[in-house]
Amino acid sequence: MPVRRSLERQLLLGFILPVLAIITVTVLSLTAFQEYRRSALLVTHTRDVIEQVRNLQVLERQWLIRPDETSRRTFDRTWADTFSLLRDSPAQQRRLQQWRDALFGAQDTDLAARLQQNLPVARELVSVENALLAERRALTQRRVDAAQWAVLIGLPLTALLGAALGLLMLRRVRSLTGPLLLATERVRAGDLSVRVPVRGQDELSVIAAHFNDMTASLQRTLQEQQVLQRTLEARVESLVQASTTELHALSQLGVFMQACEAQGEAADVIARVAPALFPAGGSVSLLAESRNVLERLAAWGAAPGGGTWLPEECWASRLGSDHAAGPDLPAPRCRHDRAAGGTLCLTLSAQGETLGVVTLQFPDGRAALEAGDLARRFADRLALALANLRLKETLRHQSVRDPLTGLYNRRYFEETGTRELARAYRQGWPLSILMLDVDHFKQFNDVHGHAVGDMVLRRLGHVLGRLFREEDVVCRYGGEEFVVMLPNCAPDAARERAETLRSAAQALVLSAPDSGGLTVTVSVGVTTTTADRGDLTVLVRQADQALYRAKAQGRNRIAVHQAD
Repeated sequence: MPVRRSLERQLLLGFILPVLAIITVTVLSLTAFQEYRRSALLVTHTRDVIEQVRNLQVLERQWLIRPDETSRRTFDRTWADTFSLLRDSPAQQRRLQQWRDALFGAQDTDLAARLQQNLPVARELVSVENALLAERRALTQRRVDAAQWAVLIGLPLTALLGAALGLLMLRRVRSLTGPLLLATERVRAGDLSVRVPVRGQDELSVIAAHFNDMTASLQRTLQEQQVLQRTLEARVESLVQASTTELHALSQLGVFMQACEAQGEAADVIARVAPALFPAGGSVSLLAESRNVLERLAAWGAAPGGGTWLPEECWASRLGSDHAAGPDLPAPRCRHDRAAGGTLCLTLSAQGETLGVVTLQFPDGRAALEAGDLARRFADRLALALANLRLKETLRHQSVRDPLTGLYNRRYFEETGTRELARAYRQGWPLSILMLDVDHFKQFNDVHGHAVGDMVLRRLGHVLGRLFREEDVVCRYGGEEFVVMLPNCAPDAARERAETLRSAAQALVLSAPDSGGLTVTVSVGVTTTTADRGDLTVLVRQADQALYRAKAQGRNRIAVHQAD
């Protein structure tokens, strides 16, 4: 792997090399100066030694001419000083010692001989010192010359080196800063595809590489944000569509539920609209009139239809709040819940009254929790619609039912009779009408009281509701009069049915506070449609005429209308 060249080391090298060059020149100059000084001292020392040797020659002659104690002490003192000066040269000290020994050891020799004896030693001393002096002067000169050349060559080279390193660093810095400035301008303008060329492995190259990494990261981030934005837009559009679908389904539910006339129609609407909101399945159960049992009104999807269950089997009914359960939730399941996935139970409440429970199925418990808001809106709208439907049915029941006997009233008879008569003419089958009246009903009210009279009417209404078919229309026509419409019933069958009714009424035994047993008899008038088309009013008038004839014939009998 190539060694990474550090810009910091290059800068440091560019600073250190000139400094080292200057230090080197300075050291060389100082060294030359010190050597020159030392050489100058050595030259002075050599000169001192030569001077001392010459002094010794003079003192030697003085002592030889006049050998007294003073001359000798002077010679010895000068000799000692010279010997000390020659401490760096043992050979010279030996010659100097030889000179002294020869001077004081041969006193019996004549003066000339003695002077000639030490002259070679003195000359050799001077000759050696002169040679040493010349050598030291030459060395000093060479060192001075070397220092001069070091200064003359080193300083320009140092300047050139510093300038060269500075130019190289400037060029290197500009090679990055130029493209980097252009790249930053393009990034500022929004172009994240720009890249800076990477040359080398120094800090500037690292900066360029990091800049490229940063722009690449920003570009990736921007692309991810764009993808995320598109995903969010798609999600928002999907949510809007889902919300639109939910609103449309809820709107359809409200519109169709408001138009329903009976709970059967409402059950069909729920089973058709609810799968658009909750495709996994669900059911709607309503409280019975006894309010102690819930009956399934509608079911869709995988939910079971029909059946009854108790309110205490549902946690939502017991807690009075929505209850979600599933394999991934800690909440217990309702006892009426047999689903394998998630389940959400919601109470149906409207106008301060609990109507029933909605049970919705989901793949798991988490999905049930997430659909809580939609489920609550569905339940609230459904509860309000069912409450309105129940109120409508109650009002309709009150408008067409007789409150005392529970039979249909005269209004319902007239509305239904016209329709049934038209259908009978269209199908070509006969339609019979029975008009009956309680015999001596006024006596029940006058003798036993109106409570007994009402009881007679209720018991007779119960008999009428039990004897006739579901398609027959049994009504309280007014007071103690009743009317029965028998679609697709011939005259003989109508007379037979009338006789059955008369016998059943006569078999009634009623108890009153002031009587042990009361019997009830009725008179019945019978009429049947003919080939001549007539309206309902004509048929009722014919049955009424037959009724009056039965009463005129003694009551507790049947009279059939005879055509003129």
